[in-house]
Amino acid sequence: MSDRATMQLACPWHRETLQTLLAQQHEGRLPHALLMSGALGTGKYRLGRAFLEALMCQKPVGGLACGECQACHLSAAGSHPDLVIVQPEEAGKAIKIDQIRRLVEFASRTPQFGGYRLALIAPAEAMNRNAQNALLKTLEEPGENTLLLMLSHQPGRLLPTVRSRCQQRVLPLPPRDQAVSWLSEQVGQSERAEALLALAGGAPLQALALDGSDWFAGREKIVNQCLALLAGRQPVSIVAQAFAGHDAGSLLEALYGWTHAALDYLARGVEPADKQLASSLIKLAQAAGNDRLLAFATQITRCRRWLGSGSNPNRELMFEQLLLVLVGVDAELYAF
Repeated sequence: MSDRATMQLACPWHRETLQTLLAQQHEGRLPHALLMSGALGTGKYRLGRAFLEALMCQKPVGGLACGECQACHLSAAGSHPDLVIVQPEEAGKAIKIDQIRRLVEFASRTPQFGGYRLALIAPAEAMNRNAQNALLKTLEEPGENTLLLMLSHQPGRLLPTVRSRCQQRVLPLPPRDQAVSWLSEQVGQSERAEALLALAGGAPLQALALDGSDWFAGREKIVNQCLALLAGRQPVSIVAQAFAGHDAGSLLEALYGWTHAALDYLARGVEPADKQLASSLIKLAQAAGNDRLLAFATQITRCRRWLGSGSNPNRELMFEQLLLVLVGVDAELYAF
């Protein structure tokens, strides 16, 4: 084949991990089930795809898929018979038990290319309890040369019986200097990269996704709306309505990042990294105080979990209950 297929590359901070995984395979120490976990937006999926594509490749070069062989072309097209990727059929929804049953059947077959049977499940926590239970027997008694690779942002949502059957690897956030350097190349400005990375809690790909949010340029308005709430100048219902008009997932990520920055200022006197927001976030820290910000952060986590559960929450009501916590209403009364 003359055309080169586009293969997945691991992010720079995961290249050493990729080489370690490939060395495990070369030495015959690759597990039958591997659970890789870490924060959302750190590049786990890129790493997973790069690893599996390298295993499928008929003539890898330096631990990377060559992009030229038949296996690479099939992998890139999503039609390799020995590679299956299991994800929610709709963004934010659950991985269904029927999908796992098909995976179980796939794992029982003989590899058509004579190598591995590979499966990638992402995010693994999207499997509901029934789906996870349906996977247990395959995790316990996989076929020969079978690898189930699961990626998770929230491994605690997986059943202990699932986690215990996997070799686990935790992927930390990349070093800040490396993350800022990479992100600066993507967005073209180091100061913007610093602000985005702070907003995303140090996760570069999540930061890059936030850069595409329509509200990012006007983010100071969002923080100032929170300040107006605390000062009693705006009602919760009006601000909640405004917040509901944005992408809920990315805005919750931002609110969590800003809250963390405000808490860090109170605890250690560290000025927020986002220079445009630094003054407003310091005011937020002083107006809300430590205890209320901690309660707010906890409620944000609940909202993020609710969104990730596959349900379809009323966005306006969710933000209204969240903002009530910020202004001092007992969080337990409004827990999801």
